[in-house]
Amino acid sequence: MKLFVFTALLVTSLVLFGRSVVQLWRPLTKARPDARFDRWPERLWSVLIYFFAQAKVGEPPSYEAARRGITSKHHLWIFWGFLLIQIAAVEMLAQGFSPSWSLEFVGPTLYRTIKFSVDWFNLLVLVMVVYGLVRRILLKPRLIPMNWDAGIVLGLIGALMVTHFLHHSFHFAHEGDVPYWGEGTVSAALSHLWPERAAWAPALAEAMWWAHIGIIFFFLNYIPHSKHIHLLGALPNILFRNLDARVVGTKRNLEDENDYGVGKIEQFTWKQLLDTYACTECARCSNFCPAFNTDKPLSPMQLIHDMKHEMQYGGSEPLVGGRIKDETLWACTTCGACQEVCPVFIEHPRAIVDMRTHLVLSESRMPAELSRAFTNLERNSNPWGIGADQRMGWAEGLEVPTIADRPDAEYLLFVGCAGAFDDRIKKSMRALVQLLHAAKVSFAVLGPEEQCTGDPARRAGNEYLFQVQAQANIEAMNAARVTKVVASCPHCFHTIRNEYPAFGGKYEVVHHSQLLAHLLETKRLTPLHPVTENFTYHDSCYLGRWNGEYDAPRQVLEAAAGGSSMSSGGLIELGRKKQHGFCCGGGGGRMWMEEKIGTRVNRNRTDEILATGAKIAAVACPYCTIMISDGVKDAGAEERVQVLDIAEVLVRTMPNTLAQPNPRVPEPVQERD
Repeated sequence: MKLFVFTALLVTSLVLFGRSVVQLWRPLTKARPDARFDRWPERLWSVLIYFFAQAKVGEPPSYEAARRGITSKHHLWIFWGFLLIQIAAVEMLAQGFSPSWSLEFVGPTLYRTIKFSVDWFNLLVLVMVVYGLVRRILLKPRLIPMNWDAGIVLGLIGALMVTHFLHHSFHFAHEGDVPYWGEGTVSAALSHLWPERAAWAPALAEAMWWAHIGIIFFFLNYIPHSKHIHLLGALPNILFRNLDARVVGTKRNLEDENDYGVGKIEQFTWKQLLDTYACTECARCSNFCPAFNTDKPLSPMQLIHDMKHEMQYGGSEPLVGGRIKDETLWACTTCGACQEVCPVFIEHPRAIVDMRTHLVLSESRMPAELSRAFTNLERNSNPWGIGADQRMGWAEGLEVPTIADRPDAEYLLFVGCAGAFDDRIKKSMRALVQLLHAAKVSFAVLGPEEQCTGDPARRAGNEYLFQVQAQANIEAMNAARVTKVVASCPHCFHTIRNEYPAFGGKYEVVHHSQLLAHLLETKRLTPLHPVTENFTYHDSCYLGRWNGEYDAPRQVLEAAAGGSSMSSGGLIELGRKKQHGFCCGGGGGRMWMEEKIGTRVNRNRTDEILATGAKIAAVACPYCTIMISDGVKDAGAEERVQVLDIAEVLVRTMPNTLAQPNPRVPEPVQERD
């Protein structure tokens, strides 16, 4: 009878679970394709490191936690313990077919080791479950509420541990004379609470076995409909994670009106929909989001949930503009903080930009000030709207050859629109040119042929305008046989380096911080008068998170401070730095949009900079220079702190560029990982 009932429950459970999995899989089959089936060794290694080793789970769950050194390592013990105790689950399930079956065939020593480990990890998981309940009920971490779903999941896991202990303890009690440090350790010790060789012990042991098995079958079928759906989605999502350069947008066939962004769920790729199943609801994406942290209507975690709910349940209202509001999408700065901290590699910014593309290209619905920036790009190839005939005005009085004048130049200096047209950024660009001349670097510019890279257009959803700008630049650079590009704007750097290759523009691209660090390292530049003021450094999102460059700007600043170490020298690190740096608020097209809701992102960051007491706020991005400078003005702190590009800081150490240049041509700069 036991065999019949167990088999019926097992088959029913597996059939229901299979049906749920098919229902989850079906929407993915209707989605757009996504090439994620290459480089299998790297993908399998990712699964080992990020799924089984849980490399990102133990990281801080919020800015405050990062500042205080708090991590989420209790999740590691729950996960690893849960994996290990599946060994015991296999044994107990097998006993449904053969009550006497066990793992003893592996050998007595190994078997006792397994039982010992499983028992202690059961206890560890039980303790962590209790901690998880207390944490949600009493500590109430941000965005991680105590609700029925969380209570059921934690309760089921805890019940599995308890029934495991009770089953084995009643079994040991029936056998009698079990030592405290016996076969099961915790279960054996627990068995001493029961009367020795109690007649009722076998029945209770059997009851606990059925309870344990029943919980397993129920949990298996609860997973696809609960927050723990990530147990199904996380591994494949990590397996198919993006292994290439991070791209903040999707190349679209603009001759196909059905490819004008994402307005309904089936227009996402299957990987973007898989992202929704992988979400662990850890809330890190929202906790690190600058928009969410300044009270904007964007929670990356909620956005992913909205996508999942739309996919599973649909609705009468549209996805974009309905379930997901316009203002939610426009709040994003595309800083990448959300996907940087996501333990399962969800790509939030790409989804947001894809939906923005639908708003712009299909609905012609966008903020009025952004529409003006698009018009400026269309008419003058820059969002400032200044004529191309003035693009070289920034270089007046400097020797700045065009590529036509110096076709054999080693580097194309991509000036960028801010460097060409913004009065403040012109100073940064002129400082960079002085340093390049001092180091005898062979460079040239495109001059009037240079256009905006298209970064503001693509991030803000105008893929058509991006492709027009990108193609014009690529044609000009390819015609000039450009092979190396240096850009002082991280947005230009990122776009040319990572997004132009898809359109035929393949170059070796370096940021000016990387080139300056190289010139300092090879003694092409030698600071003569170290900067004496204390300074801090604000990480650019598009240089740091999107391209992994954190060291080069700091190396330049360290050299400017006379080579002193960062721990004892002039650099005061911000609390939110490097991969956890806080955005200036200017990316994702936000430079051209009004910020009317909540606290201004740049003011939030500026307050942190001012709190350091530093006299100089060093930056390595034109957008950051503009946004942080505006924040300083808004705070009335212009007399307290200067906002300077790292090139401006470095040039101060060489008055009148008196560094003694080495006549050798600098070696090729290797891109930093």
